[in-house]
Amino acid sequence: MEVYDYRQELIDLLNNTADDPQSLLQTQRSLTTILNILNHYQESTPVKQDAPRFVQRKIQTANELPPQARKTLKSLLTGPTSVKETPGPTVTLSASTSAPKTITEEERLAADNRYLVHRKLSGAEINHRYYPEAILHALPFPVEDGDIAQLDYEQKVRGLPVIRRITGDHLSDYTPEKVNVIEYGELKRVPGSDVLQLSNTIKGNSIVDEAPANTIVIDPFKYPGRDIKPGMVIDFAYYDRGNGLTDAKDGSIRWIHEKQDYDTTKQPVKPKSVKKPTNPRHDYEKKLDYDLHQRKVLVITGIRSKVKGLKPVVDKHHGLFRGLDASAEEKVSSSKLKREIRDADFVIVCIDAIHHRISQLANHHAKRYEKPLAIANITSNTAVERAIARALNGDPAYAESSEDLKNYK
Repeated sequence: MEVYDYRQELIDLLNNTADDPQSLLQTQRSLTTILNILNHYQESTPVKQDAPRFVQRKIQTANELPPQARKTLKSLLTGPTSVKETPGPTVTLSASTSAPKTITEEERLAADNRYLVHRKLSGAEINHRYYPEAILHALPFPVEDGDIAQLDYEQKVRGLPVIRRITGDHLSDYTPEKVNVIEYGELKRVPGSDVLQLSNTIKGNSIVDEAPANTIVIDPFKYPGRDIKPGMVIDFAYYDRGNGLTDAKDGSIRWIHEKQDYDTTKQPVKPKSVKKPTNPRHDYEKKLDYDLHQRKVLVITGIRSKVKGLKPVVDKHHGLFRGLDASAEEKVSSSKLKREIRDADFVIVCIDAIHHRISQLANHHAKRYEKPLAIANITSNTAVERAIARALNGDPAYAESSEDLKNYK
């Protein structure tokens, strides 16, 4: 006797079952109904004791089933386009097996605790959590819209995972929204009113410095709790959509500088050239014993006259010297620093006469390219020699204040 082969229809039914509870419940009910129909119209053959009724009995051929039962069975197995629950919601069964879920770029990044940065006018959103501007401002590297941030969930700041680093990677399908920042703008009172205006900056390189008519009115009452006053120096951010000052007027205060912040924007006073007695060439004698084995050492300093004078320090330790004059802050771009650091083996930063921005960028690019970096508090042979030793040995970038000179001859 020919047996009705219902296996493929059952397979199709299961393949078209979604993973949500409603679809699973509907499939369970359909299978229960199918078993009841098959067992009802089976041949009356004896059943082994305690055996499942459906498994042990043969099923009649499709032609032997009554028309209404055959129609019901066919509908349940191959299925109509949709099966409507009463009174539940409608569940749709697709005719073909659903394709596997595609893993997005953001999901792949999240597996390594790396997330897209959505920069705001003030602060940023990273992994659906808001990082205030105060946290971003304290980082030793810039944070821009579209960057990828690596988070450390083992450490927290203000209850948020620490931003360990910012990588140069960008998502292929994400277009960052351009944000312009008017840096170090001076707030002045509009005569005869309580509002303030931004009409010039300390650096003199912003849209408000281009013409006397370029002013931005700022209402202090828009920033409750921040006590905005005339004379403050601020950073003002706005979305640049190509409309110039019109876009700028829709911006917002990003940061309020302390006096010690904007005092550092002034160029360091260049030391007066004093004629010194001519010294014999390479009169420097090394005090620490290590060998650089012809590796490149980049020394960044803000005292131009001492750049070449540091070369004997590296030469005596069999290294290749590369000096970077950072005395003119506006001439040292991020791309230039990145290029120099990428080509070096060790990075030494003399911080006594350089702009804070340069030291921050140097630290950022050194981490990005995994270059050992050390800080020399002053631009001198001894300080640079000790900084190179720390970079070579993987010691902390800064020398401890209580460090003694027992290693010196």
